[in-house]
Formats: sequence, structure tokens, C-alpha cells
Amino acid sequence: MNKTLRNILAISIAILPINIIMIWYRLTQTENFSTTDMTVYPLIFGAGISLLILFLNKYLIRDTFKETFNSGKGTWYWDTLIGLGLTAIYFALFFLERATLYQWIPNENPPNTELINTMIDLANNPLLMIIWFGPVLWIGIALFEELSRVFLLKCLWNINDNKNWHIAAIFLASALIGVAHLYQGTAGIISIGLKSVIMGFYFYKYRRLLPLIVSHALYDGIQFAFFIIQFR
Repeated sequence: MNKTLRNILAISIAILPINIIMIWYRLTQTENFSTTDMTVYPLIFGAGISLLILFLNKYLIRDTFKETFNSGKGTWYWDTLIGLGLTAIYFALFFLERATLYQWIPNENPPNTELINTMIDLANNPLLMIIWFGPVLWIGIALFEELSRVFLLKCLWNINDNKNWHIAAIFLASALIGVAHLYQGTAGIISIGLKSVIMGFYFYKYRRLLPLIVSHALYDGIQFAFFIIQFR
């Protein structure tokens, strides 16, 4: 099997199914996820698919972890600082989008009760809060989503060495990731897509995974923590 087919097959196994399932579920189902679902599913599917990605990277793509996810120069503490900087950029975009994008494209959907109910339950259950802000946030959400993003980008980049294709792949991957969050409405899709473009270009330039994980976990975690404090 040639290089192009191996990379397309890897995307078809590890990336497309979970995104298609999520898009289909949001379009066809009316029941929201429970707090248990929001805790267990990320751990099971996030951790499971992360392991699948690492397996495919080694045995199908035939690259090492470093070659695919961490080929740039850096250290863990510098990566952490960069992650903090990316988090600040995301929050700057967050407030800018609330003043512009979310005003221009109001969300006509009802409030997302699954997130509200989860925050209420976390506020009233310290053990559940520890689990959510620990393995769920860092492994089931941040690690899983950033491994998936980088793996998708690398597989697309492996298909063609042309720089223009690499840039186009960033926008293609960001569009898919944005649409997978369609439960947040049109403005939410655009917002997630824009942040994904920033992450894609950062990885394109520096090839370091940890800053993406740190910034993703902090961005989601700080928002959740703020709302939980309000509910308490």
C-alpha cells in the first residue's frame, strides 16, 4: 500500500467515523447527554481513539510519535508557557466574537441544557468535579481533540508536499472540527473553526503538541470553572 492510501485509510479509521457520528447525532437526536454521559463518554471514546491514533501512527503511517506530533524543538516548560499564551489569544477572540460574531449571527436554538445541567451537578459534587477537571478534561477532551487534530493534519500533509496544499489542509480540518460542534449554532461553528485555524498554523510552524493540549484544557476549564462558581 502506498503512502497516500495509508494516510487516507488512517483518516477514514480514526478521524472521520467519530466526527460523522457526532454530526449525525446532533442533527437527528433530540435528547441531550446526561452528566454521566458527559463524564464517561469522553473518557471511553477520547482515550480509546487516542490509543487508536497512536497505534495507526506507528503501524499504518509508520512514523514515530516524535515525527508526527512533536518534531519541533522545545521543552515542556516552554511549551507550557506557549500554551498559556495561546489561551490568552483564545480568550481575546472569545470576547471579540461575543461583541461581533454572536451579535451578527444570533443562536436561535434553545439553551444547551446538557452543559448547564453538567455544571450544576459539578458544582454540587466535589468528587465529580475532580474527575471532570482531571482525566475528563485533560485526557478525554484536550488530549483526544488535539491528537485528532494533529493526526488529521499530518495525514493530509503526508499526501502532498506542496505548501499550498498544507495550508488548504488546515482550513479543511478546521471546517470539519467546526461542523462537529454544530450544537453551538452557526456562530459557534465559525468560532471553533477560527480557533482551529490558529492551532493548525501554530502546529504547521512549530510542530509541538503540548502547547495545543495545555491551551485547550485551560480554555475549556476556565470557562467551566467560571460558570460553576456562578451556579454555586
